[in-house]
Amino acid sequence: MVGPTSYDTATRPGSVGLLTAEPGDDRPGPLAWQRTDTVGTELVLHHAGVERLTAAGSAVVAGALPHTIGWAAELEPSWAVRALTVTCQGDGWSRTVRLRHDGPDGWTCRTEETGDLDEAPAGTDDPGRLDGAALVHLSDSPIFLTWALRRLALTPDSGPVCAPTIRVRTPSLTVLPGTSTYHLLSGRRLRISGAEPSTRYDLDDAGIVTYQPGRFRLVH
Repeated sequence: MVGPTSYDTATRPGSVGLLTAEPGDDRPGPLAWQRTDTVGTELVLHHAGVERLTAAGSAVVAGALPHTIGWAAELEPSWAVRALTVTCQGDGWSRTVRLRHDGPDGWTCRTEETGDLDEAPAGTDDPGRLDGAALVHLSDSPIFLTWALRRLALTPDSGPVCAPTIRVRTPSLTVLPGTSTYHLLSGRRLRISGAEPSTRYDLDDAGIVTYQPGRFRLVH
């Protein structure tokens, strides 16, 4: 059995279809996902600039800890997330984390908190642990998985590919470094394992996540 391939942007093979698109080419319009594990939705908007793609998302999540999520991201032409600001707000509390990649200086991470949220602290106590080439994941925001697929240029022939990751958990906004394994099982099926439990996702032809069992589905 062949083990996972190490992540190397210089040697990854090109992919097919819209996964090779540059920001602004065949990019999706507004996208919305509905949560299936609780009452909740997320809306994501894209804007293609001259040099960078920017995106913003907003979500409302009910359940045991009702909260809202608002985020804004900047991406390089390689689909690497180079800046991410996320704010989570609930009853009497608010948290914000700001991640930015500053080239050779690595990542910076700044946080703001008000109120009392009985969760792990926001951010990270050691930004130096964050890999400069890491793929950024915002919990339960499927568009970040599409960006990761495009960054890795995955195809069904690529096999499992290991990559450093930065996971931003919600609503705590704890920032966790790690390694994830991405495996495009077919043109419409993705599996991710490693730092998080192994999870399967369904995709459309553009590599947009359409369904995660028991979690969310694309509705627009």
